[in-house]
Amino acid sequence: MTRLQWADLPGEARAQIEARFGPADGAVSAGPGLTPGVAAHLTTERGIFLKGIPLRSPARHHYERELAVNTVLPGGVPAPRLLWSGRAAGWLLLVFERILDARQADLSPESPDVDAVLDAVTCLGEVLAACPWPDAPGVDEKFDVMRRRAQAELGGRYAEALYALDLREFGGSALLHADLHEGNLLVTHHGRVHVVDWSLACRGPAWMDLALLVPRLIAAGHTPAQAEALAATVPAWRAAPPAAVTALAAARAGFAAHMARHGPGHLRARRERTAAACRAWLAYRT
Repeated sequence: MTRLQWADLPGEARAQIEARFGPADGAVSAGPGLTPGVAAHLTTERGIFLKGIPLRSPARHHYERELAVNTVLPGGVPAPRLLWSGRAAGWLLLVFERILDARQADLSPESPDVDAVLDAVTCLGEVLAACPWPDAPGVDEKFDVMRRRAQAELGGRYAEALYALDLREFGGSALLHADLHEGNLLVTHHGRVHVVDWSLACRGPAWMDLALLVPRLIAAGHTPAQAEALAATVPAWRAAPPAAVTALAAARAGFAAHMARHGPGHLRARRERTAAACRAWLAYRT
C-alpha cells in the first residue's frame, strides 16, 4: 500500500511537530506497509520517527492501538520510546525516538541475529507477563478472525486441528506483540534488537508470540524441527499446549494463503512465503 509522505501532512500538523522537535531538515519514508499512513524518519535536532494517519482513515484503529500500548510499555521492553502524541488538522500523530543505524533482523540459519531476537522475545515474556494495558483485547479475537478466513483454504486433518481447539487455550495475562517478523525487529550495529510496530498487540499467553515467530524462522530457511528447537530455548514455550500450537499453525497457514490472494499486492509474495512455511510446519506437526 502506497504510503503518505511528510509533505502530505497539513501545514498545521507539521508545525506542531516542528514546534516540539525542531525544524525537519529531511524526511525519509519507510517502505510500503499494511496501512497508508505516514511513517518517516525526520532529521530534526534529535532525530525522530513519525507515524501519522488521517482520523477519517479506516486504518486509524491500528494507530490508536499503538498509542495505547506505547503509553504503558514498561521501560524494560526493548522498544523505541513514544516521545509525543497528538491530533492536529484531522490527523493522529505519534512521535517515537529514532533508532539509529538499524536494519531488519536476519532470521536465517547461522545468523547471529537469531539468538538476539530470541533474547528479546524472552525479555518480552518476562517484562510483559502481567499485561500493563487494562483494555487490551484478547488474542482469541485475533485467532477467531484468522480461523474464519482460513476456513476456505484448509481441509481434511488440518481443518480438524483448527476447529477442535477450545479458545480458552489462548487465555493468558501477558501483553503480546502478536506480529513478530523481521520487519518489526530492528537490529543496531551493537546487535541489540528493538521491537517496533505494536499495532496488533493483545493479551494472551506468552508462548503465542513464539508460535507466531516460528513460521517466520521456517520461511527464513530453518526446518520446522529447527525452528521449534529454537522456540524451545525460550522459557515461555514450555507452557504451550501442543494442540493449541497445531491449531495456530493451521489458522496461520490458511489466513496467510487467504491474504496472499486477497490482500495488498505488494504483500502477497511475502504472505505466500509465510503460508508455505506454515504448511510445512503444519505437516511436520501432524
